[in-house]
Amino acid sequence: MVRPSVRLPVRLPAWGLTTRGLTTRARAVPALPSWIRRGLPVVRPPETGRLAAGLGLLAGVAALAAGGIAAGLELERRVVTKRLDRDSRIDDEPFFSLRSSGPSLVTADGVLLHTELDEPDRPLDGEPTLVFVHGYALSLDNWHFQRKHFRGAIRQVFYDQRSHGRSGRSEPDRCRVPQLADDLAMVLTELTGDDPVVLIGHSMGGMTIMHLAQTRPNLFEGKVVGVALFSTAAGGMADFSPIRAIPGRAFVRLVPSLLAGVNRVPALIETTRKAGSDLGYVVTKKFAFGSDVPASYVEFVSEMLAVTPLDVIADFYPAFAELDEYVAFPTLGRVETLIIGGADDAITPITHTEKMVELLPHTETITVPDCGHLGMIEHAGVFNAALDGLLTRIRRRGLAVSHTPPPRTL
Repeated sequence: MVRPSVRLPVRLPAWGLTTRGLTTRARAVPALPSWIRRGLPVVRPPETGRLAAGLGLLAGVAALAAGGIAAGLELERRVVTKRLDRDSRIDDEPFFSLRSSGPSLVTADGVLLHTELDEPDRPLDGEPTLVFVHGYALSLDNWHFQRKHFRGAIRQVFYDQRSHGRSGRSEPDRCRVPQLADDLAMVLTELTGDDPVVLIGHSMGGMTIMHLAQTRPNLFEGKVVGVALFSTAAGGMADFSPIRAIPGRAFVRLVPSLLAGVNRVPALIETTRKAGSDLGYVVTKKFAFGSDVPASYVEFVSEMLAVTPLDVIADFYPAFAELDEYVAFPTLGRVETLIIGGADDAITPITHTEKMVELLPHTETITVPDCGHLGMIEHAGVFNAALDGLLTRIRRRGLAVSHTPPPRTL
């Protein structure tokens, strides 16, 4: 027997998306699986309706952590695709095309790190080397626009953090910021020698740099001559929740259980996380960007997220609740530092940028309007210009030999 079709308004409050007139089949809403129910903390906010909405959007929690999982919610592809078509603009940016060779490095615990080096078109005596440190669930490819901007003009070092991109897998207990800082120290030793360096970190990459400053302050007395921190935080992540109905610390307790549970349904996970998934696209766009960007930008990020195994995401997630890098700021104050945050960042809200600025009141600080978590992609021109300014200040201080780089064609 064919069930009658009904027209229902569907509200997705965690994503800010409303679809009206969606034709779907009437069906019973299943209870949450037991493996999710066991992981839920007991939370009693004043408005029980908000809690129900938040728990009903566990799909949004998983999407935030895993880049596009949506268990228990079904949307017809044609409805989502209409939304994507309105967001799309013609763009032919050649993402994933700026590859180069680099030596593989082996960490003390045996993890193989994938590295890539971009050498300048001609030798540049005294110029610092730019070392890029990417964020959670991404890869060195996320520096596409910065790499393109500086290619041929200055030496650049890129690497995939352990368990990310093309680097080897790490033991879960080593998926923590202190270990990432040790990895970065090895990269500096092996790939930059005695040359001065500017460290550029996004999100978890910025946390890695801050921990390096905390534990190896001697490196910031001549070796590291500049730091750029993009869309990151020094602490307080345990108090943040992207779902208003679930308090931050409850959210932190919930996510590991949820991630462990969804790993038990790999077919569902791979379908909803795969690059090109409509629902994954919508979630990625919502959490990564703060403005209307070309569809290719969203697909670029979705592809990076989709190849990061879900258990890797679960391995690293507890690191953010433990984060406390505030004691690094006196060390960072010794060098030229740049801090940039997106006004609409849903992952590391702008309040984290403001807290870091309080600790480094004389540093160069930029708040970018209409900008989400991946501002170096969304507003590449702003971020690249800020890096140009950082290099100019470093040269003026005499921390690297004054030199005008060769002209670039962008």
